[in-house]
Amino acid sequence: MPRYPKKLFYKIGEVCEICGVEAHVLRYWESEFSALAPTRNKSGQRIYRGKDLEIIDTIKRLLYQEGYTIAGAVRRLLEQGVLNGQEFPLLRKRKVSPAETLAEIKQGLGEILEILHRHEPKAMEADRTPVPSHSDAGTQLIMSDILLTDTQPEPDKAEKR
Repeated sequence: MPRYPKKLFYKIGEVCEICGVEAHVLRYWESEFSALAPTRNKSGQRIYRGKDLEIIDTIKRLLYQEGYTIAGAVRRLLEQGVLNGQEFPLLRKRKVSPAETLAEIKQGLGEILEILHRHEPKAMEADRTPVPSHSDAGTQLIMSDILLTDTQPEPDKAEKR
């Protein structure tokens, strides 16, 4: 790892000198790599931390030395854990089936629903309207199509009768 000057925060000009990257490139990388998100000070200037400098060096190495595309570098950072599971929990490598993943999501949503019910039970009950599941809605649409086609005669057949 390269050594950086011991500072808590770096301005964009300092980062450009340290990392050897132009300011417009850093700003573009911020839009492409969500892990690279410097905070801003009161005057609106970007303020980078040591962690950001390490990410910039990694991105620079992937793009310029190893020849990755932007999308490839993003995937590589995900694999390396730079864009870790905290930021993209569903994109991390998993050794479980999609059914297990869906069960985890369903359980998480159930927990959120319980929390919401605990905090505003009366308000939730007043606003609550039953929402059919996707399979129920699909069945209803299919049934309504069948009923419409059965009850409405086709124009050609109606004229011949």
